[in-house]
Amino acid sequence: MHHHDEAKESNNIELLIALMDGSVDHEVARRVLRKFDGDVEKAASAMIEGDRGEDTQSSLWTSHSQMEINQPRPLPPPAVRPNSPINIDLTGDDDHNDELSRALKASLETASQEGPIFGPSERPPDANWAMVPSNVGQSQDNVGADDLDRAIQASFEQADTGDEYQPLPLDQQWRKEGWPVTLRPTKHTMVYAALVLHALFYVPQIRERVANWRPALPEGATEAEPPKNGPELLMWKLVETFTNMDLAKLVDLDAHEVLEGFKPEPWSNPAQPPGELSQQPGFFEKVAGALDKVFTHEFIRTGQAKQRIMQFQYGNSNFDDEPGELLQDASIVRVEALGRSETNDLVGRLSAQLSDNKDDVKRQVIFEPSEVIAFHLARSGTVTGDREPFKYPKHIYLDQFLKENIELAESKRVQQRDLHAEIQKLVLHNKSLTHFNDKDTLTDLRSSIYYYENVADAKGDDERARVTQIMANKLKNILAQVEKEIEASDIDIAKMRDQAATLLDCPELQRARYDLRAVLVHDGLYGRKHLYSYVQEKDAWWRIEDTSISQVSEGNVLKDSVGLHLGAGPYLLLYSRALPEGAELLDLQWPPPIKACQILFAC
Repeated sequence: MHHHDEAKESNNIELLIALMDGSVDHEVARRVLRKFDGDVEKAASAMIEGDRGEDTQSSLWTSHSQMEINQPRPLPPPAVRPNSPINIDLTGDDDHNDELSRALKASLETASQEGPIFGPSERPPDANWAMVPSNVGQSQDNVGADDLDRAIQASFEQADTGDEYQPLPLDQQWRKEGWPVTLRPTKHTMVYAALVLHALFYVPQIRERVANWRPALPEGATEAEPPKNGPELLMWKLVETFTNMDLAKLVDLDAHEVLEGFKPEPWSNPAQPPGELSQQPGFFEKVAGALDKVFTHEFIRTGQAKQRIMQFQYGNSNFDDEPGELLQDASIVRVEALGRSETNDLVGRLSAQLSDNKDDVKRQVIFEPSEVIAFHLARSGTVTGDREPFKYPKHIYLDQFLKENIELAESKRVQQRDLHAEIQKLVLHNKSLTHFNDKDTLTDLRSSIYYYENVADAKGDDERARVTQIMANKLKNILAQVEKEIEASDIDIAKMRDQAATLLDCPELQRARYDLRAVLVHDGLYGRKHLYSYVQEKDAWWRIEDTSISQVSEGNVLKDSVGLHLGAGPYLLLYSRALPEGAELLDLQWPPPIKACQILFAC
């Protein structure tokens, strides 16, 4: 593509994004524009109807069996860690190559001892490739590449990242009154998982349920014994951890034992965002599934009405009319957070994700909401130009995504599409006034006026001077009329955009309020101190990074722009249903056998 064509396409992409009120990212706009051979009007009309330039149908909610929005290809799983300890200094000088040699040697010792098998191929002969028989097994080159890959993966697991686990000095371990605690693993590859468990403690519905849970008593027993296996054992470990987080006198708690129960995948690949490990079918989904199983069993055992705590149920809106449709459970929603538009926000992305479905009858909606909902902020695309932080609110209303409100919400979205269509017409009309044949007509008008007023020489001819002045005045009148018309259009566009943005903010769709409880953040680099969280405790927000704890403002939590230019930033948001006005978590009744432990340290 020539430079002129690239510039024209870039301008058309920007125009298309503006026509869609910034609700699409750069790559989607490019894809649809090319689909319609650069015709902006056809591309915009198609996008209003839901066309995103691809044939696949995206699902609003993330689940095991549903396609995800802009989901990148999964990274290969990390290799098995060798038995021999390996420590490679990746930041050292060239004279430390002996460390790499030791790592490669250790990796080779752990590789398969069988080696490659030489001999004729056992595959059926192929006439097209009959000159050289193939060998069964891997070539030496492939084996060497696999060995190197295993060594590198293992080195990342044990590499000295400069922020290895360091216990706090004893005089710094005492917890300040009213302050939260840290929950730290000894391995830096487990920090992301510890942050998830730590954040769940600050979700009031989770903390209360965990505190009130008791294992079933065997017949004739008077005291509960720790479960031996299954989800109940994981819950018991979580109860121990949460009890210490609530009552411990020390600020630094060890997460090793509770993490051993959940067995999270290590964050051993620096190229893999920690959010991908948290998102299903990863660690967060594993924790949510285990807790909901235990909570459901508890509801049945105690005769309580079943409640969905961490997993909501969703499906197509026409489920009742389609007997073959299935409802599914999920606890985390994937949202594409990499963008540069003004509508790069949580609710806007969810709405756009929902409208990607071209079938007006089938909409992904929530049938049974849960008390807690998590959002994985993925950044899998590419952005040209300035990046803007992803915006997420203090409160979010899920009413527009509930099955019971689908008709009202859809009618509002139809009004939004009509408003966007009117906006499109006005934007195109403004462009017709300001551009012709890829030239800026306003600039040309101003240049012509300048010429007649300052350059044209009447050469002493009064008639020539009069005509020159008349031409200048006519051009100025034309310029003033065009500018006035554009200004009026801009005012109408702004009004319609505001109206479209607030159509769903009606009382009927603002009943299911969820409040932000925790935010997990990645600054884009690799290591223990490059992940941190924000948690809320008694109306105060705290920033927790390894051993560092500091109180921050709500603005810091909602507008953290760290990692913006590294394709990172906030990656996991935890919301839970708003508590009744004035409701607080009172002194929780933790299980006596755990509460009676020496809570200076983890029991």
